[in-house]
Amino acid sequence: MDVRLTETQEMLRASAQEFLTESCPTTSVREARRSEGGFSRELWRSMAELGWLGLALPERAGGSDMGFLDLCLLNEELGHACVPSPFVDTIAGCALTLAASGREEADRLAMAIASGDSVVVPALHGARDDQGFESLPVLSRKGNTHSLSGAAMFVPFGTSANLLLCAARSSDTTKRDYLLVISTNADGVLCSPLTSMGDQRSCEVRFDSVTVHDDAVLYEGELATEARERAIRRIEVARCCDIVGALQWVLDDTVAYAKERRQFGQPIGNFQSLQHYCADMRIMLDGLRTASYYAAWQVGEECDAEHSVAVACAYAHRVVPTIVGLAHQVHGAMGATQEHDLHLYTTHALAPSHGLAPLDEYRQVILQR
Repeated sequence: MDVRLTETQEMLRASAQEFLTESCPTTSVREARRSEGGFSRELWRSMAELGWLGLALPERAGGSDMGFLDLCLLNEELGHACVPSPFVDTIAGCALTLAASGREEADRLAMAIASGDSVVVPALHGARDDQGFESLPVLSRKGNTHSLSGAAMFVPFGTSANLLLCAARSSDTTKRDYLLVISTNADGVLCSPLTSMGDQRSCEVRFDSVTVHDDAVLYEGELATEARERAIRRIEVARCCDIVGALQWVLDDTVAYAKERRQFGQPIGNFQSLQHYCADMRIMLDGLRTASYYAAWQVGEECDAEHSVAVACAYAHRVVPTIVGLAHQVHGAMGATQEHDLHLYTTHALAPSHGLAPLDEYRQVILQR
């Protein structure tokens, strides 16, 4: 991996920073969070016009055919601006999975995503029992069609999407995996919002004997299992990069506050303990950024990225609460108020609320290496 950014990547980051600074100040972030859908449709259309939604898609699907690492760098800038949107899940997860199938209908769906006309969100996780066993929705044959029943958990922006990329499992003894494209308006689909401190508008989606035609089956068998795993890894890496961007803002704001806030006749940044806080934040952030970039590069190069993705996500679980906690220590009571922008970034960046899997799952992958 070449750790240096290319000229194109630097231009992408600079243009994204300029656009988001002007188009998505924190006042707009608060307004979007209060809206019914949880994100700005106007900003979403603007991102489509800029080509961001199709950045990593192949040209045949209306994209720019850039790399996955480029997409993650863009995600980092979206995190730095604290943009609430389904970008990570829809673009890194669903759009790339659709395009990778090579099917003409899937390419049309990916093209609709790139143009901003369609929002497709992943429903890739089933409900878990007390032992941690995951039960995916069940797909059974019903005459010339299929029938889908069960539940998908923690579906981001489920009430705002028009399509779901859903993981399912056959009802027979083969337990064959499937990836399906399901309309949120189909009969038998019920989307219920979940209470969360994050800004993803997570939902539980229940399927009650939903009719599924053969052309809605995108992948099946081992191909479906592999495609689901790849989609989850892409989402997790892109999310880590989004978190890196948010934490960069947290660090910058904390350092600036320590320089301005005065106590005992001097800026609080003069006190060595607070200097250590800021230095620790920077070291942990650099570690998370490096791990996330490396995982994004491996995913983009289609390497075996399971270990590097697990390292980045496990490290996010470890350092994000620590970095945010230190920032709140420096800000004191000011940072605890909802009126301060640190509140926005805290709820946006905390790894568990941001859709990452439980820490133990990543630890198991790392220990098996």
